[in-house]
Amino acid sequence: MNYRPLLAALFLCFGTLVPSLAQETAPASTPPVADLKILVDQIQAKLRAGKSSAADLAPELAAFDALLTKYATQRTDDVAQILFMQATLYGQVLNDAEKMSALLNRLKVDFPGTKPAAAADSALTALDRRAKAKEASASLVGKPAPQLHFKWATLPGLKTLADLKGKVVVLDFWATWCGPCIAELPNIKKVYADYHDRGFEIISIALDREQDKQKLINMVAKEQMPWPQHFDGRYWKNEIAVRFAINSIPAMFFLDQEGKIVSTAARGAALERDVKRLLKL
Repeated sequence: MNYRPLLAALFLCFGTLVPSLAQETAPASTPPVADLKILVDQIQAKLRAGKSSAADLAPELAAFDALLTKYATQRTDDVAQILFMQATLYGQVLNDAEKMSALLNRLKVDFPGTKPAAAADSALTALDRRAKAKEASASLVGKPAPQLHFKWATLPGLKTLADLKGKVVVLDFWATWCGPCIAELPNIKKVYADYHDRGFEIISIALDREQDKQKLINMVAKEQMPWPQHFDGRYWKNEIAVRFAINSIPAMFFLDQEGKIVSTAARGAALERDVKRLLKL
């Protein structure tokens, strides 16, 4: 079965994707594949509803373990993929790189010779790159945000970050193809609606390709995202993303009223908490 669409649609947003498992390895009707598809559909439904915390996904995480127990005597690509998907869920939705790494290493031991085990090596390499990028991003905390040159896909007019001095600003790195980014949208829109009039602003930096500009514009309209969207069509080489050492998304940077970077962790409940803290509400 080709699992790549499931990975892309569900949660994989690494800068360098793991190699595709695109060779057909089994009919979609095999029991492990059918069970995994049901579980993936359940997770996708929760992500679309904005439910992406460990508590929200606890039943699905337990279901992965149950499936691995159910097929414990089988050491096939299809069963290995269950473990690969569980690892990816921890890393890309729950932001638990340590758990993801542990599961990927378990995959290599328990399912040697399978395609998911081979892909685990690339995923572990991507995790290492991601950790180094986070270190680089964290080094920006406490420093003024760099001067940025914006190219607007929507809402043109803002020239520099200096135009937003006095406001709390989040730089939101995302893309239309990023599942966790879409899952985060309900939370972002709620916080924006509640605090925009009190001095909160968002600037989104879209890491879409040039040919997908209209898709971006259409999604912004459909999702009713009223804040400006920077877009240069350069994908992971987006000019601003490179300056902020971005190699996985979603990624968010908090700027205080003086334009200083104060946080690189603005997802989930942390977004509203830090907006209120910086606005002194």
